[in-house]
Amino acid sequence: MKYLVLTICTISVLGFIKPQYDSGIDQSLHWAQTPYHALQQSVEVGRSFQTLVKFNKPFKSTPTVILAPIKYDFGDGLPQGFDIQLTSVNTVGFTITYVALTPATIFGFDVSWAAILDSNIYTYELQTNNLPTVKSNKEGATRIQRLEVTFPENWSLKTPPNIALFILGLKMVEAWPKITAENVGTTKTSTQIKITVGVRGTLEFIRVNMIIGEKDTLLVGTINHKTTGAKDPLNIINPESERVQKYDDKITDKDFLKTPRYSLYGINGLYYNYGAFCRFLTKNYLLVKDQISVEIGTWQNSQLMEGSIQWFVYVPKPDAGVSDPDCAQVWESCNYQGDSFTVCDRKMSFPKDGWNKPVKSFKVPDGKVLKVYNEENLKGLSIRIEKDLPCMEVPKFSFLQLVGSLGDDQFWEND
Repeated sequence: MKYLVLTICTISVLGFIKPQYDSGIDQSLHWAQTPYHALQQSVEVGRSFQTLVKFNKPFKSTPTVILAPIKYDFGDGLPQGFDIQLTSVNTVGFTITYVALTPATIFGFDVSWAAILDSNIYTYELQTNNLPTVKSNKEGATRIQRLEVTFPENWSLKTPPNIALFILGLKMVEAWPKITAENVGTTKTSTQIKITVGVRGTLEFIRVNMIIGEKDTLLVGTINHKTTGAKDPLNIINPESERVQKYDDKITDKDFLKTPRYSLYGINGLYYNYGAFCRFLTKNYLLVKDQISVEIGTWQNSQLMEGSIQWFVYVPKPDAGVSDPDCAQVWESCNYQGDSFTVCDRKMSFPKDGWNKPVKSFKVPDGKVLKVYNEENLKGLSIRIEKDLPCMEVPKFSFLQLVGSLGDDQFWEND
């Protein structure tokens, strides 16, 4: 246990403050930018690249910010290592610092993030150095290191929570090992994390982001890719193309079919064959009704043998509203009653997108307009909703578009 370093990230004491939520993707660190970014053009150990992320709307208090990598992209040089660090969190934004731990080339990352102002959500960063049982052996056997985390007494968790894990940092000194981080046992006061290394790799450093929430607030699941051998498209070298496979997961807990609800996902396990490029990418993540879909892939002569992502769905407590500056919310009954859905993706077509009920009450963010049509593709009778509307008795509508400002009717129309 002496190798464990535990850092408590920001935890806000909310009291009477209603929960807030914001999210996005940082794509500022990409391969072949001109000029090349510092992690790609230099071999200096400790070189770094920073990006500032601003929230769509300031928070009432400092939120909990969650980082979840959704693409890793490296060269084949060894040793190989990186660290993704979160700093300077405040009510208007935060900073992400990408650090190279070795001279090897790092081409880029995509990082999904979420900011949550809710006293029911907590986050840890778990760092391990020089793990004694995860060192290399020539037989390639699996090695496991278990790490126990004790929760602070002031958390007062009523039940054992759900936990999502995302890998923020790694350092390897041999060819890519098989690496996973998973939760293997949780009580109201502590949890055990299992770090597994397979094949013949040597793992010297790993840092994992843990998101912790009560079971009626946070739902967690895992989607895995495992190679099927020579016919697996992610295992076939093709220098000219990106290869992806689609995976689906299903939500069976009815508490997480309610809205508003919010979701995030990130990488928590990977296994490459040795190649000139090591790229693990995810894309087209979608949560509609009870179905979660994501594409897992790779590129050029990378061979992704295995990979895993964890997803979570966050639902605020029933008696607390969420103020999301980038979303509108729609209910099937007047006075914000009955089933509802959130319009964050600019356009929604139903019943194609899983909704076949009437729409009668609306909440619209300041400075946005919700345009409601009775035909798809911005056609037919339309109504502009520029502020919260508790009841509107209208015919059944078929298409919604959230536009960016009161005077911008064409905003996002071509997305």
